[in-house]
Formats: sequence, C-alpha cells, structure tokens
Amino acid sequence: MSRGVSRQLIPLFLALLVGAAGCDDLKPITSAPPTPPPAAPSAPGPVEARAEPGAVTLSWSPPENDGGSALTGYRVQGEPQEEALAIKLDGATARVTGLRAGATYRFSVTAVNKAGEGPASVSESVTLPEVPGAPPQPSVVRGDGQVRVSWTEPGSDGRSPVTGYLVTAHPQDVRVTAGASARSVVVEGLRNGEPSTFTVRALNAVGEGPDSPASPDVVPAAVPSAPASVEATADIRQATVTWSAPASTGGLSVQAYVVTAEPGGASREVDADSRGVTFSGLENGTAYTFSVAARNEVGEGPALLSASVRTLGVPSQPGAVSATPGTRSATVTWEAPAEDGGKPLTGYVVEASPSGARLTLDTAARSATFTGLNSTQAHTFTVSALNAVGQGAPSTSSALRPLPAPAEVTELQLESSDAGCLTVSYSLRQPDGVRADVSVEVDSSGSGSFSRATQANGLAADGSSLTHEGTRARPSSPEGRAHQFRWNRSLDVPGAATVRVRLSARVPGTLPGSATLERTLPAAASSCELRLPTTTVQALTATPSRVVSGDVNGDGRLDVVVVPDSGETVSVLLGLGNGSFRRPYEQPLRGSPKRLTTGDLNGDGRDELLWMDTSGYLRVTREYGEPASYPLGSASLSETSTRPIAIADFDGNGSPDVATLGGSGSSFPFLGLLANTGDGTLGSFTPKVYVARDALLEVADLDEDGRMDVLAIGRNWFGSVALLSNGDGSFRSRIIATPSIPSTSAAHALTVGDLDGDGHTDLVLAWKEDSANRVQVHLLRGDGQGGFSAAELVGSLTDSSLTTMPLALAAVDMDHDGLKDLAVGLYGLDYYTLAVLRSRGAEGFAPVEKLPAGRASLSATTGDFDGDGREDLAMVHAYSKDVRVWRSGPGALSLPEGPAGTIAQGDFNGDGKLDFIRFSEPKSVQVYLAGGPDGPRAQTPMLVGSWVYRMVVGQVDEDSALDVVLLSGESANKTVGLLLGNGDGTFRLAPSILVGGRPSTPPSVM
Repeated sequence: MSRGVSRQLIPLFLALLVGAAGCDDLKPITSAPPTPPPAAPSAPGPVEARAEPGAVTLSWSPPENDGGSALTGYRVQGEPQEEALAIKLDGATARVTGLRAGATYRFSVTAVNKAGEGPASVSESVTLPEVPGAPPQPSVVRGDGQVRVSWTEPGSDGRSPVTGYLVTAHPQDVRVTAGASARSVVVEGLRNGEPSTFTVRALNAVGEGPDSPASPDVVPAAVPSAPASVEATADIRQATVTWSAPASTGGLSVQAYVVTAEPGGASREVDADSRGVTFSGLENGTAYTFSVAARNEVGEGPALLSASVRTLGVPSQPGAVSATPGTRSATVTWEAPAEDGGKPLTGYVVEASPSGARLTLDTAARSATFTGLNSTQAHTFTVSALNAVGQGAPSTSSALRPLPAPAEVTELQLESSDAGCLTVSYSLRQPDGVRADVSVEVDSSGSGSFSRATQANGLAADGSSLTHEGTRARPSSPEGRAHQFRWNRSLDVPGAATVRVRLSARVPGTLPGSATLERTLPAAASSCELRLPTTTVQALTATPSRVVSGDVNGDGRLDVVVVPDSGETVSVLLGLGNGSFRRPYEQPLRGSPKRLTTGDLNGDGRDELLWMDTSGYLRVTREYGEPASYPLGSASLSETSTRPIAIADFDGNGSPDVATLGGSGSSFPFLGLLANTGDGTLGSFTPKVYVARDALLEVADLDEDGRMDVLAIGRNWFGSVALLSNGDGSFRSRIIATPSIPSTSAAHALTVGDLDGDGHTDLVLAWKEDSANRVQVHLLRGDGQGGFSAAELVGSLTDSSLTTMPLALAAVDMDHDGLKDLAVGLYGLDYYTLAVLRSRGAEGFAPVEKLPAGRASLSATTGDFDGDGREDLAMVHAYSKDVRVWRSGPGALSLPEGPAGTIAQGDFNGDGKLDFIRFSEPKSVQVYLAGGPDGPRAQTPMLVGSWVYRMVVGQVDEDSALDVVLLSGESANKTVGLLLGNGDGTFRLAPSILVGGRPSTPPSVM
C-alpha cells in the first residue's frame, strides 16, 4: 500500500500482474557488473472517479518512477468492500461495477512491478446516482372518459437527469408514460362517473422513483347528451315546449335544462326535474323553433331543435292587389293571403289614400269599388285580411288616378244684337274642377249641321286687357265656373238668321258635355275684326333660332315663345285666339334657353317654360317667375342638341314627368326621369337607360297601350331607339333601323304622326346634306307595336343653307283633308321657303309644293292658334326676323297671292277699322282695307323698287293720316323708304334714304 494509507485497513487486493514470466528468464551477468535490484514503483497520478448508475469509472496517470523495472500492472481497491463489487482494469483506467445506488465510495490505485507494489493514490469520495425523488401531489382536471394529470418536477433527480414520468390511475391501474419535459398528460380509457386518483413517478437512469402523493379524487364526465325529444305547441302570442330526458347524463347528474326560442333568442332555464316550459310574449303569426339542452356540472350539452311552429296571428298579406280606374272611382281586386295566421279568415279591410275611405267586406270578397274619388289626385289602395286575432299587414296597389267625370255645360247664353262680335257666356261644372277643352259650333241653316264658330280676339276695346277667354283647358268647379267666348259672328253669319249655338266641353278622357241654344239674330251692322286670309306675320326684334307653343298665361289661347339666336331673353307672343298675337314682350331666363320647351306640370292651365342650360341644369319657370333648378349631372351636349326634353306621365300617377339627358359626360349619357310629385315639383334626376349623345327626344304612344313612349334619335341617327314605357317609370328599349346618312350632314329634325292614315304613329327623319345642298326626308311607318318599317325616301328638297343651321320640320294637316302633311322649312333666301309634302295616305306623298314664307326658316311648332279645332303651323325665320302662322284649312295650300312678306296694321282710311299692309312680290306693297262684306278689300299694289324687310306704321308727316316706314334694299345698299298716307287707304311714295347696311332694329316712329 502507498504511504499514508492506514495499515489498520484490511485491503482487498485484486492484483493483475502484467508480463510476469517467473525466474526462468533470469540470465547470469557475464560482461558487466550486476545492476542494483529494482525498487517498487512510485504512486500513480491522482485518481479521478466518475460516478454513474451502479458503477464508477476511474482514471489516473502512470507513476513518475517505475522503480527501475517495468510496470507489470495496477491494483485497485474500493472502500468499503462489498461482495458484489467487481473491477475491470484497462491500462490506466478501471470500471467498478456492482456498487449500490446512493452509496459513497473511495478508491485507491497502486502500481506493481517486479519489485512489488508501490504506494497508493486515493480518489476523492464519490456517491453513486439513485432514483429521483417523488413529485409533489399532482393536480387533475376531468374530461370525457379521461383526466388530465399535471405535476411539477421532483425535489431531487437522484443525481441523474430525469428521463420521464409514469402516471398511474387508481384503482384502474391505467398507466401512461411521459417524457422528461412533460408536466401533464391525459389519461384516457376511463369510465365516466367512476372516481379515480392519480400518482406520478419520476424516472431516471437508475430507475423509477417513488410515487407522488395521490391526487384528489376526480370523476371523469361529459356534458349530457341532447334530450331524446322536443315538441312545441303554439298558441296566441305564446308556445309551450316539452321534452324528454337525455339518453346520457355524461356521468354526472343533470342540474338544469336550458330552453331557447328563435327568432329573438329568448331563453328559459328550469330545474332538472322539469319536462316543460311556456314562452309568452311572442309575436303573433311568427314561426318559431325551440332548442332544449341539458346542463350538468361539466356544462351545457348539445341542444335538440323542435319542429317549427307558428304562433297564432293575423293573416299574411293578400296577394296580387291591383286597381282599375273608373269615372271618379276605382275597383280594387286581390287574392286570398297565403296564410290565415292559424285562425280562419273573417273578412277584408280595403282602404283608399289620400281620401281615407274604408270598406270592410266578408271573406268571400275579392274586389271592392270606391266611388266619389277625386280625379285630380293619384290614389293608392291597401287590402288587409282579418281573423280572430286581428288585422293583417296590408298589400298596396300601385298609384292610379281615377278617370274624370265629364264636364257639364250650364247657363249657356248668347247676346242678340247686330254687333259683329258677340259674347257667348257659359259655365262649366265638374265635381273635381278638372279643366276642359271647349268648342263652340253654329248651325245657321237649321239643317242640324254645325260648323266651328270663328273665335275673335279677347281684347278690350282699348287693347289693354283681356275680356274673353280662349277655349283651351278652361277651369271648372263643382258649382260651375263662368266663362265668356268672343264669337266673330260677322264672319260666320253676317246676315239675319235664326242660329243654334252648341257649346261643348270635353275633359280629356271623357265624352264631351254640351248645351245648345237658339237665337234669332239681326244682320251684322259691322265687322268684328280684321281677319287675315290664312297667314299672319309677327315681326321680331332679335334673330330667332327656335319657336315653341303653349298657353303661358292660362287664358285658353295658344301662345308662342321665340328663342333668340344668342342671349338669355325670349320673346313671348300671347295669342289672341284668332291666329294673331299681341305684341311680343321679353322675358329674361337664366342660362341659354336654346333647348326650350313648354308643359303644364302642375295642371293649372298655364304652361311652364322648361329648358336645359349649358351648365347641366334643367330650369323650370312660370310666366314672370324665377326658375327652379334641377341638376342633371355632367352630360355634355353640343350646340346641335335642340330637343333633349320630353314631357309625359311616365310613372302612371297622372302627373306629367320630365325625361331628359344627364348623368355622365361620356358619349352615351343617360336618359333619366325627373318624376312629378303631383304639384308640379320635380324629383331628382334618376338615370334609366343609356342613349346617344345629343339625342332628339319625342313622345308618342308607339305601342298603343295608352302610355306615352319616348323616341331617342341620335345625331346622324346613331343609337336611335324607341323606349317603350312600362307605366312605372321604366322603359323597354327597341332599336330603330334608320337610313344611312352622309358624313357631311349636320342639321337633323324629326316629327311623328299618322302620315299614311293607317292609325299608327309614324316617324319622319330629315337632314341637310351639305355636299348636295339638299334636304332628305325619310318616312318610317309605325306598326302600332313600337316598331317601324324600313326608311322610305319621300322627299328630296333643294336648299342652299349651311348644314349647321337648324332644320324646321312638322307634321300637320295643312289642307284639312284628315291626313297629316309634312311641312319643311327651307333656309333659302327667296320667299318660297315653306315646302309641303301633302299626304296621300298609303299611296305616299304628292310632289312638293312651295308656299311663300319668311326668309331662312329655322324652327316650327304646331297648335290650334285660331281656335277652330284644327292644328296650325307656326315657323320662325332668321333673315326676315319674324314668326308666321299658317292656319290649316282647305285653302291653306293654294295661296299664290297670300301674304308673303312683312305685314303691318293700322287704320289707313279713318273708318275705325284695323287695316293691314303687306309686302308682296314683285317688290311691291299692297293695302287691305277692313270692313267689306267678304273680308278685307285688296287695293292696287304699289311698287317700292326693292325687297322690304320691315314695315312700321306711324305718323311721320304733319297730317293725321297714318304713314308707313319701309326698311328695304338688297346687299349693302339698304334704304329707309316712306309711304305717306292720304287718309283714304292710299299712299304716296316719298324719296328713300340710303343708310348702308341693314338696320338691326326698326326705327322709332312717333
């Protein structure tokens, strides 16, 4: 043993002598002195001991002194000595096994040579690893047939890293292992409702440590299953829900049941013994489902839904409610509701709005009729079904306006005198005060054949005010509204005669009411008024560009409004009812009025002025009033867009709406509606369909369904469509196959009417062809279903104007043969600029006839300007600066000597009657003296030497006779001429005054 080792220790020597061969190998020394005998080796180097489970590994370094003899081995001893201990040497290392876990050992190592065993090197004490300690008591969380066990690591790992854990369920002895990093594990395969405890052991390389303290008792469990059945029974505003227990309670007792109603989400919780609950406060007539779920300590289980049940309630809405208008009445029809609410129907309630009328009918009823409805209002009707619970929700019809009752003519009177103008007075009685168009007819022969009475102007003797009315849209009242008509008796019945006068009043959509009286009249002592043969001429102060017609002051006579070529002021010519007009007055508007039209939006008998200005607004104004403005969007229209507005009742409420262009600024703007609210106020612009930019709009009943449709004709006919109204503000589009058009054309025009006498609305398209100086006119025959035939060329007219100038076109029965003719205004600089294509019905048109008119025709409109019940033609002219009216009649197309130029009026012979002077060809003027038995007496024409552009009547010289100032001349040589009156209807020509260019305004004459 090495020094320092106690000799009282009884060492255990396990020596391995390496390389000992005994004494047989010794040789005698023969050549050198003998070597000293070897000594024992010194102690090995320090011994390092590394413990591991059940073993220790020792290592050291060889001794510094082998004692003079090679080492033969090492001896290793352990302390304490144990029988199981075993040592295996391998060079300067040794492995000691058979050691006890957790025991402490020391080891000594000695080196051995031939001389023997040297001193020992002793290791430090080393303690072997042992099993880990027990983890603390685990925690548990129950689950469905399983438990989650959680733990923390043990206080000691036994000096060897923990390699895992073993979890054991008791008493089931279900074991689950987990990795070293695990701190929880789910133990499955347990039985719900069976209590368990759990222990946890830590594992290391030595083995399993002791069990942890047992966990608290835990019972695996799940939520209950759904109830086996759920049923619901509905009643009035409540329902009772019943159910049976669930097949599984989840291992725990059911604590409660949760019952939920849908819709609404109302919930009730009842105890575990309950098997039913009643929900109150539910909505009548509502379908409900109810869910029932059982709840235990774990939670709420899945719910089972009942079948849907409907609480008893009011019936559902009746179906297919519609209303049909009658005379001041409406009949409402409907179908039974789809559901009776769980109780039998007991009847129906039908209500009208805004009248508030209410009808209650029995269950068999499917219609109801309301009478005494105001025909000036749109009405809606609601139908509700009744049962024992109450009144169901109403179904509503679309709005309709009842048909008006006919007007009644009362208090018809006619003065009996020899005056040339007689007053016919009458009253109009109508229960809703609806306006009526009036016609006055005369039978002077006693044959029973009546002809239209000639209407005279309604001016007072001094011309300052109106004393009589026209015949258009005369107001009525339930009591009777008084009116006066001025009859040109001297023209119709100049001699003594017994006459029968019949006055008829027709409310649109009704048969006329009439009254007749008989009077014996003496011969007329004087003429009523100057009656121009066929054409009247009214001079204008500004160059015109467009003319429209309408009754702007509500006097029952048709007026014309002339739009200037530039500026914002229009000229209004109030009609006198005899085809002539009062002097124009100027009305300023806001923005350019070149797209002007008229329409009575509020039904008061006065037409509003409507125009679309260049800033994207629709302007609406009454006579003298400030305009209302309606934005249309950013649609960009060119100067050639002259008719972007159409007016009709498109939504079926009885009030006229406005269709116009608006929306985006693209090449395809919207055609949209501004719906009339019923009082003339328009709603906002509502886009409906895309149409071509600069489309010309016109309205007509194209498919003959009683609703007005819209024609949208694009520039160069591009994108032309018929928009067929559905009666609710929407449209159906139908493409129109238009004729091809040269690219050099620019001015376009359209008109509609029954041109071929087949009863269908036809379409006429005209345009100017620049390269050929021609106006081409095409007819597209309507089929009564919204479609048109292929275009037929019906006229090719020579015209020398620029294509950028507007084109005047109208359909009007010029010759009073019952067929509409085509009137085309030419721009030529001669005076025969009214071209008429006379209709021959299905055979087409007669060759063109040209009538004298103003110079440079631009725009035309039609209407009954003289009150004879027939449409007349009005046209404006740029160069002659006038508006002219052609009164339709048998002689309208055969007037070679008719007034062709400017006209002026005055009492030229001092007899108190109004005479007139006109310019006629060739370069002469002619006077017509009033008062003759056959109308105005033509005097001998008087040469004036040049074209006359204007004539102004006044007193120029010192005598009392009226004189006439002439503006005449051609090219740059313009003159002011004088016709000095002689007082007897004749004139003498005074020297002309050369003034150069044509004056822009007439001279002032005192």
